Amino acid sequence: MKLGHLFSFLICVIFLSHSIVRAQEPLSSNGKFIDVNGAKIYIEDYGKGEPLILLHGFGRTLEDWKPYIPEFAKSYHVIAWDMRGHGRSTNPDTSNVFLHATAAQDLSALIKKLSLKKVKAIGHSSGGIIILYAALKEQDMFEAIVPISAQIYFSVQVREFIKNNAKPEAYYVFNELEKQHGEIKGRLIANQFYHFQELYGDPSITIDQLTVIKARTLVIHGDNDFVPASQAYEMYKSIPNAHLWIVPNGWHTPHIGGANEADFTKKTLEFLKGDWDKAR
Repeated sequence: MKLGHLFSFLICVIFLSHSIVRAQEPLSSNGKFIDVNGAKIYIEDYGKGEPLILLHGFGRTLEDWKPYIPEFAKSYHVIAWDMRGHGRSTNPDTSNVFLHATAAQDLSALIKKLSLKKVKAIGHSSGGIIILYAALKEQDMFEAIVPISAQIYFSVQVREFIKNNAKPEAYYVFNELEKQHGEIKGRLIANQFYHFQELYGDPSITIDQLTVIKARTLVIHGDNDFVPASQAYEMYKSIPNAHLWIVPNGWHTPHIGGANEADFTKKTLEFLKGDWDKAR
């Protein structure tokens, strides 16, 4: 390669690399990276007290939790992550197959690396699936869990929704994936999400498996979610110490928007502090 061409090539690489780094959520003074299962997982922590872990949904980042963190941090040591391949975190697996079971291993390993005991955890969508998987494998690790809009398998309705509404390019643009994750990770996330419609075996959680979860559980689901509310009811009936909150006119993000945010924060804190169990 001629020197002039080599120089031009290096300038392009530097420019593109700089663009990719800038085109994702910026680092925070509260943030740090933890090496977990070959990935560099980005976390932010706030407050003091018992540990409360917040897990965002697929295609999102921990920024989704920023409206809630100030209130949660008054009572808990809040730890929020960007799951593997999202936001500022890396993913050594660049295939179109994203496995929640693998991300659940990340969660368990992260908790151990941070030397946390008996954590509480809230997870939205894929974050809820990850919590369920982790609570199954590490039954004594979780004191309380809150899966929101979670699934124990991808139903026909969900597969059809993804097939019809989440073509990779449209999903990439609509969800501003470059802004959140950078172009390379953003396009991979779009392809991985679309692949969910033809992925079997993950998630795959049976009723019998749910019965071994020891953590106090609050299942939250919207009555207007494309994920059938019947799955939330199955979780509620099968997990031994579970509550169910069906949010009226709640979509796949029943905790977000308007009065829902304040209501979600109030009810979730009451549950985490054990008030719901006292009322039984």
